[in-house]
Amino acid sequence: MKLLSPNRFAALALVAAAMILLVVGFQTVSFNNTSTADGVDVGTVAVDDIPPIAESAAVEMVIPALNMRADFEANSCRFKNGAIDPATMDKACIYTAPDRPYTLPGTSAPDLAVIAGHTGAGVPGVFNVLYDGAADKHRVSVGDQLFVRTVESGDRWLVYTATDLHAPEKATLGEDVAVWGDAPMPGRLLTISCVQPANPLAASVKNAVVGWQFAGVSTRGAAGDGISLDRPATEIPALPASVVNAPRATR
Repeated sequence: MKLLSPNRFAALALVAAAMILLVVGFQTVSFNNTSTADGVDVGTVAVDDIPPIAESAAVEMVIPALNMRADFEANSCRFKNGAIDPATMDKACIYTAPDRPYTLPGTSAPDLAVIAGHTGAGVPGVFNVLYDGAADKHRVSVGDQLFVRTVESGDRWLVYTATDLHAPEKATLGEDVAVWGDAPMPGRLLTISCVQPANPLAASVKNAVVGWQFAGVSTRGAAGDGISLDRPATEIPALPASVVNAPRATR
């Protein structure tokens, strides 16, 4: 199962992207911690005066709303026969390439980061939980949080908030400006997988794409036995209008 062919985006964006740093102006947000199966105590999510965390490879991700955790392949996503094709079924991967503007996650990432993972029809896949193929809808909701731990973050977590949901045809994803934008997008992160149709014998023709925006950094306490976070919805930080409403064209 292959994901997409990102063959529409100019490497010239690298130069512009390098000049832009993400500026975050939210207030500090505190979350109450819980400990359920296989979890993470994330402590407090800080969004002001954040110590910089340099861009680096991701090693672990958690989406508490879905009770989902994933490890990462050691290398960049495999690119095979013109498409991103992760090498394993049970791990996610980050896609970077010398001729593309995509970055690794960090507090001042100058452009979007791309995380890919396989899904499987009747077999386990690292991103199976992200999309309900039978109901043809995302399981992630706008406002859900994604925690990413990287080589440079140590025991801290980069925190992202879901901003936009997409399920484009695979043939058109490479041209979808609502996903990729038309200019550098500091702090944006994409998770991309395949949509498995309700009929397990049918071919997968769509991708499940979630756009996330960097929101802060969490401290991590002692590792617990769960990944659920108990937090009021009102404590989700507001998102800048530019994240949702920025004009876009193919790049």
